[in-house]
Amino acid sequence: MIRSLPLICCECQKQFTAEGELYYRDNFRATKISETFFLCPECVEAWENKWQIKDAEFFENDYSLYVDITLIDGSLYEGLDCTPMDGIVVTSEEIPTEAQRTLFDIYQKWDNERKKNTLKDCMFTDEFMRTSFTCETYGGEKYENIAFRFNMQGKIETEKPIPDYIIEQIINAWKMYENQKMD
Repeated sequence: MIRSLPLICCECQKQFTAEGELYYRDNFRATKISETFFLCPECVEAWENKWQIKDAEFFENDYSLYVDITLIDGSLYEGLDCTPMDGIVVTSEEIPTEAQRTLFDIYQKWDNERKKNTLKDCMFTDEFMRTSFTCETYGGEKYENIAFRFNMQGKIETEKPIPDYIIEQIINAWKMYENQKMD
């Protein structure tokens, strides 16, 4: 038996016809096709146009990543759970792919700024009577072949001045390096 199904937009409640593509929202409770949430092309276009991102602020809380999004139309979405991956940022709010790409660009700038003073890599060289490190931060700061030692008070001394935020990370990296040598 052949049946027909009128296409009614779940947003504007107007009947429409399919033109090459059929837009719908997942309905995990649906048991038949008539319970699908169809969207007309005009409502999809309006939704995509609405998601013009003006600004976004990322932040971490309890090891989870969140974002506050401000749209050009003034709409504000606060504290959206989000995950950056493969050039997009997926959020707890359904947003168009182009907006996800825009969010990813903003995320990368935020992440680079956040990590700029963090060590990207650190290598130690243990030679006779000389221990040195070579390291680089995500922000591009490089320190090559810097000799160091721990004094009698347990504080690190370097042959050249190194910023404190780097020194703290060198100490942590050295402890991990020493632990690995013992294994």
